[in-house]
Amino acid sequence: MKQHFLIAALLLVATAGWSQFSNHSFVFGGQTRQYRQYVPPVYDGSTQVPLVIALHGLGDDMTNFSGIGLNFIADTANFIVVTPQALIDQLAGGSAWNSGASAFGITLNGNVNDVGFINALIDSMAAHYNINPNRIYACGFSLGAFMCHRLGCELNDRIAAIATVAGTIGNSLNCQPGRSVPVLHFHGTADATISYTANTFGMSTEPTVQHWATNNGCTLGPDTTHMPDIANDGFTVDHFEWSGCDQDYGVEFFKVFGADHVWLGPSNDIYYTAEIWKFFNKYQHPNAATAAASPVAGMDAQVFPNPATDQIQVQIHLAGNESLQWTLMDLNGRVLAQGHQMGHAGQQTLTIPTTKRASGLHLLRIQGKHAHLTRQVVLE
Repeated sequence: MKQHFLIAALLLVATAGWSQFSNHSFVFGGQTRQYRQYVPPVYDGSTQVPLVIALHGLGDDMTNFSGIGLNFIADTANFIVVTPQALIDQLAGGSAWNSGASAFGITLNGNVNDVGFINALIDSMAAHYNINPNRIYACGFSLGAFMCHRLGCELNDRIAAIATVAGTIGNSLNCQPGRSVPVLHFHGTADATISYTANTFGMSTEPTVQHWATNNGCTLGPDTTHMPDIANDGFTVDHFEWSGCDQDYGVEFFKVFGADHVWLGPSNDIYYTAEIWKFFNKYQHPNAATAAASPVAGMDAQVFPNPATDQIQVQIHLAGNESLQWTLMDLNGRVLAQGHQMGHAGQQTLTIPTTKRASGLHLLRIQGKHAHLTRQVVLE
Protein backbone atom coordinates (compact mmCIF):
# COMPACT_ATOMS: atom_id res chain seq x y z
CA MET A 1 0.00 0.00 0.00
CA LYS A 2 2.96 2.28 -0.60
CA GLN A 3 1.96 5.72 -1.88
CA HIS A 4 3.53 7.86 -4.58
CA PHE A 5 2.88 11.62 -4.50
CA LEU A 6 3.44 13.97 -7.37
CA ILE A 7 6.01 15.56 -5.08
CA ALA A 8 7.72 17.46 -7.87
CA ALA A 9 4.51 19.37 -8.51
CA LEU A 10 4.08 20.27 -4.87
CA LEU A 11 7.65 20.80 -3.69
CA LEU A 12 8.01 24.39 -4.82
CA VAL A 13 4.79 25.52 -3.14
CA ALA A 14 5.40 23.45 0.00
CA THR A 15 9.01 24.23 0.88
CA ALA A 16 8.44 27.89 1.70
CA GLY A 17 5.73 27.09 4.25
CA TRP A 18 7.48 24.27 6.11
CA SER A 19 9.48 26.69 8.24
CA GLN A 20 6.22 27.69 9.94
CA PHE A 21 5.22 24.16 10.86
CA SER A 22 6.08 22.97 14.37
CA ASN A 23 6.39 19.46 15.81
CA HIS A 24 4.70 18.40 19.06
CA SER A 25 3.91 15.27 21.04
CA PHE A 26 1.94 13.95 24.00
CA VAL A 27 1.52 10.61 25.72
CA PHE A 28 -1.59 8.62 24.82
CA GLY A 29 -2.21 4.97 25.62
CA GLY A 30 1.21 4.72 27.23
CA GLN A 31 3.00 5.78 24.02
CA THR A 32 4.40 9.07 22.83
CA ARG A 33 2.32 10.26 19.89
CA GLN A 34 3.65 12.93 17.55
CA TYR A 35 1.98 15.49 15.34
CA ARG A 36 2.91 18.46 13.19
CA GLN A 37 0.84 21.62 13.23
CA TYR A 38 0.52 24.78 11.17
CA VAL A 39 -1.02 27.93 12.62
CA PRO A 40 -1.47 30.60 9.93
CA PRO A 41 -0.11 34.12 10.51
CA VAL A 42 -3.66 35.52 10.33
CA TYR A 43 -4.74 33.55 13.41
CA ASP A 44 -5.00 35.84 16.46
CA GLY A 45 -7.20 33.77 18.81
CA SER A 46 -10.04 36.29 18.82
CA THR A 47 -12.43 34.12 16.82
CA GLN A 48 -13.01 30.40 16.52
CA VAL A 49 -11.29 28.77 13.52
CA PRO A 50 -11.67 25.41 11.76
CA LEU A 51 -9.27 22.52 12.36
CA VAL A 52 -8.20 20.27 9.47
CA ILE A 53 -6.60 16.91 10.35
CA ALA A 54 -4.48 15.42 7.55
CA LEU A 55 -3.57 11.71 7.73
CA HIS A 56 -0.61 10.28 5.81
CA GLY A 57 -0.48 6.90 4.08
CA LEU A 58 1.24 3.63 4.90
CA GLY A 59 4.96 4.05 5.50
CA ASP A 60 4.78 7.83 5.11
CA ASP A 61 5.29 10.44 7.84
CA MET A 62 3.82 13.68 9.10
CA THR A 63 6.63 15.82 7.68
CA ASN A 64 6.28 14.57 4.11
CA PHE A 65 2.49 14.74 4.18
CA SER A 66 2.65 18.34 5.40
CA GLY A 67 3.60 19.10 1.79
CA ILE A 68 0.12 18.70 0.31
CA GLY A 69 -0.37 22.48 0.50
CA LEU A 70 -3.10 22.91 3.11
CA ASN A 71 -0.97 25.52 4.86
CA PHE A 72 -1.13 27.90 1.90
CA ILE A 73 -4.92 27.74 1.82
CA ALA A 74 -4.94 28.21 5.61
CA ASP A 75 -3.01 31.47 5.24
CA THR A 76 -6.05 33.13 3.67
CA ALA A 77 -8.92 30.92 4.91
CA ASN A 78 -7.67 31.08 8.54
CA PHE A 79 -7.80 27.48 9.72
CA ILE A 80 -5.29 25.35 11.63
CA VAL A 81 -3.73 22.24 10.09
CA VAL A 82 -2.56 19.27 12.15
CA THR A 83 -0.77 16.28 10.62
CA PRO A 84 -0.47 13.39 13.11
CA GLN A 85 2.07 10.57 12.90
CA ALA A 86 1.02 6.91 12.83
CA LEU A 87 2.96 4.35 14.88
CA ILE A 88 5.30 1.77 13.36
CA ASP A 89 3.76 -1.61 12.61
CA GLN A 90 6.37 -4.38 12.73
CA LEU A 91 4.63 -6.51 10.13
CA ALA A 92 4.41 -3.65 7.65
CA GLY A 93 7.87 -2.36 8.52
CA GLY A 94 6.59 1.21 8.55
CA SER A 95 4.01 3.58 9.96
CA ALA A 96 0.38 2.42 9.82
CA TRP A 97 -3.00 3.52 11.12
CA ASN A 98 -5.43 1.09 12.72
CA SER A 99 -7.84 2.13 10.01
CA GLY A 100 -10.10 -0.87 9.55
CA ALA A 101 -8.31 -1.85 6.33
CA SER A 102 -7.54 -5.55 6.47
CA ALA A 103 -6.62 -8.47 4.26
CA PHE A 104 -6.57 -12.21 5.01
CA GLY A 105 -7.67 -11.43 8.57
CA ILE A 106 -4.69 -9.12 9.20
CA THR A 107 -5.22 -5.54 10.38
CA LEU A 108 -2.12 -3.37 10.76
CA ASN A 109 -1.60 -1.97 14.28
CA GLY A 110 -4.83 -3.65 15.29
CA ASN A 111 -4.16 -3.07 19.00
CA VAL A 112 -3.54 0.68 18.62
CA ASN A 113 -6.40 3.02 19.55
CA ASP A 114 -5.93 5.54 16.77
CA VAL A 115 -9.53 6.77 16.98
CA GLY A 116 -8.86 7.61 20.63
CA PHE A 117 -5.57 9.28 19.69
CA ILE A 118 -7.27 11.55 17.13
CA ASN A 119 -9.95 12.32 19.71
CA ALA A 120 -7.30 13.29 22.28
CA LEU A 121 -5.45 15.31 19.65
CA ILE A 122 -8.60 17.35 19.02
CA ASP A 123 -8.84 17.96 22.79
CA SER A 124 -5.23 19.10 22.90
CA MET A 125 -5.64 21.48 19.95
CA ALA A 126 -8.83 22.89 21.49
CA ALA A 127 -6.98 23.51 24.76
CA HIS A 128 -4.28 25.57 23.05
CA TYR A 129 -6.24 27.30 20.29
CA ASN A 130 -9.68 28.78 19.73
CA ILE A 131 -11.02 25.88 17.64
CA ASN A 132 -14.56 25.89 16.30
CA PRO A 133 -15.92 22.55 17.61
CA ASN A 134 -18.43 22.39 14.76
CA ARG A 135 -15.77 22.78 12.05
CA ILE A 136 -13.34 19.91 12.58
CA TYR A 137 -12.48 18.01 9.39
CA ALA A 138 -10.31 15.05 8.40
CA CYS A 139 -8.65 14.23 5.08
CA GLY A 140 -6.20 11.50 4.19
CA PHE A 141 -4.36 9.53 1.53
CA SER A 142 -4.26 5.75 1.03
CA LEU A 143 -4.21 4.13 4.51
CA GLY A 144 -4.84 7.62 5.89
CA ALA A 145 -7.99 7.71 3.75
CA PHE A 146 -9.10 4.38 5.22
CA MET A 147 -8.54 5.98 8.63
CA CYS A 148 -10.68 8.97 7.67
CA HIS A 149 -13.53 6.66 6.73
CA ARG A 150 -13.16 5.05 10.15
CA LEU A 151 -13.37 8.50 11.77
CA GLY A 152 -16.49 9.20 9.74
CA CYS A 153 -17.96 5.94 11.01
CA GLU A 154 -16.86 6.15 14.66
CA LEU A 155 -15.89 9.74 15.58
CA ASN A 156 -18.56 11.67 13.75
CA ASP A 157 -19.70 13.23 17.02
CA ARG A 158 -16.67 15.50 16.49
CA ILE A 159 -15.68 15.23 12.82
CA ALA A 160 -17.92 17.41 10.64
CA ALA A 161 -16.85 16.02 7.24
CA ILE A 162 -14.20 13.81 5.65
CA ALA A 163 -12.28 13.85 2.35
CA THR A 164 -10.45 10.73 1.17
CA VAL A 165 -7.95 9.99 -1.60
CA ALA A 166 -7.30 6.42 -2.78
CA GLY A 167 -8.64 4.70 0.34
CA THR A 168 -12.07 3.27 1.12
CA ILE A 169 -14.05 1.71 3.99
CA GLY A 170 -11.95 -1.12 5.45
CA ASN A 171 -12.97 -4.76 5.53
CA SER A 172 -12.98 -4.98 9.33
CA LEU A 173 -15.39 -2.09 9.84
CA ASN A 174 -19.12 -2.27 10.40
CA CYS A 175 -19.75 1.31 9.41
CA GLN A 176 -23.00 2.49 10.99
CA PRO A 177 -22.39 6.21 11.61
CA GLY A 178 -25.75 7.07 13.15
CA ARG A 179 -25.86 10.42 11.34
CA SER A 180 -25.29 11.92 7.91
CA VAL A 181 -21.61 12.62 7.20
CA PRO A 182 -20.50 14.80 4.26
CA VAL A 183 -17.95 12.79 2.24
CA LEU A 184 -15.67 13.72 -0.66
CA HIS A 185 -13.70 10.95 -2.38
CA PHE A 186 -11.03 10.85 -5.10
CA HIS A 187 -9.81 7.69 -6.85
CA GLY A 188 -7.81 6.87 -9.95
CA THR A 189 -9.08 4.16 -12.26
CA ALA A 190 -5.51 2.85 -12.77
CA ASP A 191 -4.69 2.65 -9.07
CA ALA A 192 -2.48 -0.43 -8.74
CA THR A 193 -2.24 -0.18 -4.94
CA ILE A 194 -5.85 0.30 -3.84
CA SER A 195 -7.71 -1.04 -6.85
CA TYR A 196 -10.65 0.94 -8.14
CA THR A 197 -12.74 -2.19 -8.74
CA ALA A 198 -11.11 -5.05 -6.77
CA ASN A 199 -9.94 -3.64 -3.47
CA THR A 200 -8.24 -6.28 -1.32
CA PHE A 201 -8.36 -4.20 1.86
CA GLY A 202 -11.93 -2.95 1.90
CA MET A 203 -14.89 -1.90 -0.21
CA SER A 204 -14.19 -0.99 -3.81
CA THR A 205 -14.51 2.63 -4.84
CA GLU A 206 -18.04 3.01 -6.10
CA PRO A 207 -19.63 0.85 -3.36
CA THR A 208 -17.85 3.03 -0.79
CA VAL A 209 -19.26 6.22 -2.25
CA GLN A 210 -22.71 4.67 -2.57
CA HIS A 211 -22.52 3.52 1.07
CA TRP A 212 -22.17 7.14 2.18
CA ALA A 213 -24.87 8.37 -0.20
CA THR A 214 -27.26 5.75 1.22
CA ASN A 215 -26.22 6.55 4.79
CA ASN A 216 -26.92 10.23 4.15
CA GLY A 217 -30.35 9.52 2.68
CA CYS A 218 -29.45 11.13 -0.65
CA THR A 219 -32.39 10.95 -3.06
CA LEU A 220 -30.96 12.76 -6.10
CA GLY A 221 -27.99 11.97 -8.30
CA PRO A 222 -25.37 11.38 -8.96
CA ASP A 223 -25.19 14.35 -11.29
CA THR A 224 -22.15 13.99 -13.53
CA THR A 225 -19.83 16.74 -14.77
CA HIS A 226 -16.91 16.21 -17.16
CA MET A 227 -14.09 18.40 -15.86
CA PRO A 228 -12.13 20.50 -18.41
CA ASP A 229 -9.12 18.57 -19.73
CA ILE A 230 -6.58 21.39 -19.71
CA ALA A 231 -3.37 19.94 -18.25
CA ASN A 232 -1.19 17.69 -20.37
CA ASP A 233 -1.07 15.01 -17.67
CA GLY A 234 -2.75 12.05 -19.36
CA PHE A 235 -5.75 12.14 -16.99
CA THR A 236 -9.38 13.11 -17.40
CA VAL A 237 -11.77 13.68 -14.51
CA ASP A 238 -15.49 13.13 -13.97
CA HIS A 239 -17.23 14.68 -10.98
CA PHE A 240 -20.23 12.93 -9.41
CA GLU A 241 -22.47 14.67 -6.88
CA TRP A 242 -25.37 13.35 -4.82
CA SER A 243 -27.97 15.75 -3.40
CA GLY A 244 -31.35 15.70 -1.68
CA CYS A 245 -29.52 14.29 1.35
CA ASP A 246 -30.51 14.50 5.02
CA GLN A 247 -29.53 17.94 6.38
CA ASP A 248 -28.17 18.68 2.87
CA TYR A 249 -25.04 16.69 3.81
CA GLY A 250 -23.97 15.70 0.33
CA VAL A 251 -21.54 13.18 -1.14
CA GLU A 252 -19.11 13.97 -3.97
CA PHE A 253 -16.73 11.81 -5.97
CA PHE A 254 -13.96 12.64 -8.45
CA LYS A 255 -13.19 9.71 -10.76
CA VAL A 256 -9.76 10.25 -12.32
CA PHE A 257 -9.33 8.21 -15.49
CA GLY A 258 -5.81 6.86 -15.94
CA ALA A 259 -4.48 7.96 -12.53
CA ASP A 260 -2.49 5.60 -10.33
CA HIS A 261 -1.98 5.91 -6.56
CA VAL A 262 -1.26 9.64 -6.48
CA TRP A 263 -2.26 12.96 -4.91
CA LEU A 264 -2.81 15.33 -7.82
CA GLY A 265 -1.45 18.84 -7.49
CA PRO A 266 -1.55 22.33 -9.01
CA SER A 267 -0.16 21.20 -12.40
CA ASN A 268 -3.04 18.75 -12.98
CA ASP A 269 -6.62 19.25 -14.16
CA ILE A 270 -7.70 18.96 -10.52
CA TYR A 271 -5.83 19.99 -7.37
CA TYR A 272 -7.03 17.70 -4.62
CA THR A 273 -6.05 19.99 -1.75
CA ALA A 274 -8.01 22.96 -3.12
CA GLU A 275 -11.08 20.81 -3.79
CA ILE A 276 -10.92 19.40 -0.27
CA TRP A 277 -11.06 22.80 1.39
CA LYS A 278 -13.81 23.94 -1.00
CA PHE A 279 -15.83 20.91 0.13
CA PHE A 280 -15.09 21.30 3.84
CA ASN A 281 -15.99 24.98 3.75
CA LYS A 282 -19.60 24.09 2.89
CA TYR A 283 -20.28 22.06 6.03
CA GLN A 284 -20.58 22.37 9.78
CA HIS A 285 -21.31 19.67 12.31
CA PRO A 286 -25.04 19.26 13.04
CA ASN A 287 -24.26 20.31 16.62
CA ALA A 288 -23.96 23.83 15.19
CA ALA A 289 -27.75 24.02 15.04
CA THR A 290 -27.96 23.86 18.85
CA ALA A 291 -24.68 25.58 19.66
CA ALA A 292 -26.39 28.64 21.11
CA ALA A 293 -28.19 26.52 23.67
CA SER A 294 -25.51 23.91 24.31
CA PRO A 295 -21.84 23.49 23.34
CA VAL A 296 -22.54 19.85 22.48
CA ALA A 297 -25.89 18.41 21.48
CA GLY A 298 -27.66 16.72 24.37
CA MET A 299 -25.35 17.86 27.17
CA ASP A 300 -24.40 21.05 28.99
CA ALA A 301 -22.45 21.58 32.22
CA GLN A 302 -21.01 24.11 34.63
CA VAL A 303 -17.75 23.39 36.45
CA PHE A 304 -17.03 24.85 39.90
CA PRO A 305 -14.97 25.81 41.75
CA ASN A 306 -12.53 26.75 39.03
CA PRO A 307 -9.69 27.01 40.14
CA ALA A 308 -10.15 23.93 42.32
CA THR A 309 -8.19 22.25 45.12
CA ASP A 310 -9.63 18.99 46.53
CA GLN A 311 -12.49 18.33 44.15
CA ILE A 312 -14.42 19.61 41.15
CA GLN A 313 -18.20 19.80 41.13
CA VAL A 314 -19.75 19.41 37.69
CA GLN A 315 -23.37 20.45 37.46
CA ILE A 316 -24.55 18.67 34.36
CA HIS A 317 -27.78 18.77 32.39
CA LEU A 318 -28.66 15.90 30.04
CA ALA A 319 -31.36 15.69 27.41
CA GLY A 320 -31.71 11.95 28.16
CA ASN A 321 -30.25 9.07 30.16
CA GLU A 322 -26.51 8.59 29.52
CA SER A 323 -23.76 6.34 30.88
CA LEU A 324 -21.03 8.93 31.42
CA GLN A 325 -17.27 8.57 31.60
CA TRP A 326 -15.24 11.46 32.95
CA THR A 327 -11.51 11.85 32.36
CA LEU A 328 -9.13 14.41 33.87
CA MET A 329 -6.01 14.93 31.71
CA ASP A 330 -3.03 17.22 31.62
CA LEU A 331 -2.26 19.15 28.45
CA ASN A 332 0.08 16.38 27.27
CA GLY A 333 -2.86 13.98 27.15
CA ARG A 334 -1.76 12.01 30.26
CA VAL A 335 -4.77 10.66 32.16
CA LEU A 336 -4.70 11.76 35.82
CA ALA A 337 -8.03 10.35 36.93
CA GLN A 338 -11.16 8.86 35.44
CA GLY A 339 -14.45 7.31 36.46
CA HIS A 340 -17.99 6.38 35.41
CA GLN A 341 -21.43 7.45 36.50
CA MET A 342 -24.95 6.90 35.22
CA GLY A 343 -26.55 10.19 34.27
CA HIS A 344 -30.30 10.73 33.96
CA ALA A 345 -32.37 13.20 32.01
CA GLY A 346 -32.38 16.53 33.80
CA GLN A 347 -29.83 18.06 36.13
CA GLN A 348 -27.41 16.36 38.55
CA THR A 349 -23.94 16.88 40.02
CA LEU A 350 -20.77 14.87 39.45
CA THR A 351 -17.99 15.04 42.04
CA ILE A 352 -14.47 14.56 40.73
CA PRO A 353 -11.61 14.24 43.25
CA THR A 354 -8.48 16.26 42.46
CA THR A 355 -6.42 15.88 45.65
CA LYS A 356 -2.65 15.49 45.03
CA ARG A 357 -3.00 16.30 41.34
CA ALA A 358 -0.41 18.55 39.73
CA SER A 359 -1.32 22.22 39.72
CA GLY A 360 -1.94 24.13 36.52
CA LEU A 361 -4.26 23.98 33.52
CA HIS A 362 -5.96 20.64 32.82
CA LEU A 363 -8.67 19.21 30.57
CA LEU A 364 -11.84 17.63 31.92
CA ARG A 365 -13.65 15.48 29.37
CA ILE A 366 -17.11 14.00 29.96
CA GLN A 367 -18.39 11.57 27.37
CA GLY A 368 -21.58 9.61 26.84
CA LYS A 369 -22.97 7.61 23.96
CA HIS A 370 -24.71 10.54 22.30
CA ALA A 371 -22.90 13.57 23.67
CA HIS A 372 -19.63 14.82 25.04
CA LEU A 373 -17.94 17.97 26.19
CA THR A 374 -14.51 19.18 27.24
CA ARG A 375 -13.77 21.94 29.76
CA GLN A 376 -10.54 23.59 30.86
CA VAL A 377 -9.99 23.50 34.62
CA VAL A 378 -7.29 24.97 36.80
CA LEU A 379 -5.98 23.04 39.81
CA GLU A 380 -4.28 24.89 42.65
